[in-house]
Amino acid sequence: MLFEFEGKIISGVLSVLPENEYIFEEENIDPQDIKNRRLKRIIGFGKRRRVKADTTLSEMLLYGMRYLMDHDMLQKEQIGAIVVSTLSQDFLLPQISMILHGELGLSPGVFCIDSPQACGGFVVGLLEAFMLLEHMQDRKVILCTGEIFNRRTNPNEPKLEHPSFGGDIANIAVLENTSEHHKIYANAYSDGSQRNALLIRDGGFKYPMTEEKLKAQINHSPIMGVEMDGSAVFNFVQKEVPPAIEELLEMSKLQMDEIDYFLFHQPNKFMLQKLAEKLGVPYSKIPMNITEELGNSDSGTIPAVMTFDLSKQLTEKQWKCCLSGFGGGLSWTSMLMDIGPLDFCESIDSPF
Repeated sequence: MLFEFEGKIISGVLSVLPENEYIFEEENIDPQDIKNRRLKRIIGFGKRRRVKADTTLSEMLLYGMRYLMDHDMLQKEQIGAIVVSTLSQDFLLPQISMILHGELGLSPGVFCIDSPQACGGFVVGLLEAFMLLEHMQDRKVILCTGEIFNRRTNPNEPKLEHPSFGGDIANIAVLENTSEHHKIYANAYSDGSQRNALLIRDGGFKYPMTEEKLKAQINHSPIMGVEMDGSAVFNFVQKEVPPAIEELLEMSKLQMDEIDYFLFHQPNKFMLQKLAEKLGVPYSKIPMNITEELGNSDSGTIPAVMTFDLSKQLTEKQWKCCLSGFGGGLSWTSMLMDIGPLDFCESIDSPF
């Protein structure tokens, strides 16, 4: 499906990080193991953040929202909608958007929606937000993404026997209408026939979580963990993402070398390097260090690229950017838009 928008911008991005940072070598019993060393080199395992055992994603997002309001970056009267894209829901019901709505004391007219998106969560959330902005005048849409897959129920457990998935983060993006004629091009595709290549099996109604399953987990996280056919996902990304980006370039009548930055989901460094080579663009245009610095936060990696790698650039001037989220579903969603100068683009540490 193809999309085209005009007069809509990202005006600011905030990332909220847990205070605890962990290093790959310290988390694993045998960092000299050949398999672990290979994973570190190829995937880019390095540092990552982990929330405390009782932290929820809504707490981190609420901390960030209050930070924006306390620093006059956002007033609650400006909010017209809250969109949340995550798999790390506090509850099945109520949704995180409703929790934020209640804690912030927002008006009944504020629209709230949660979408259980994975790797493409930020770009899918942008699509949803831009469609909502079509029905707003001067009010803003707040897009919240992030995951807490790295959370452990027992913080005193011994070192891991195997590398585990995740890096915890919460992101808040403020989106609004503008009188400037900014054109935005996007596409979104799905292939449910490959859905089992990337799944979280336990925790839903088909395979409910049990005490026995939780005790059997390697890392004792709230969910059983991600099951992935790595080769299938890698081949899917290399096959499907480049044509989707070329389609956006054709829609916009732009050339590949006219794009300043490619802001991609950050599954691992190796996959991004191969994607850069397939697209024929220099590594310098595709930041690919988020897994190494913060861990794979699924729906949270693209805004993390913005706040961690490009904060100075995005607050100083306007850049032509291509965003792409790909993975769970399997799905791939891409967007071509101008970003900057942003009112704010920063990351903050939280007490969680």
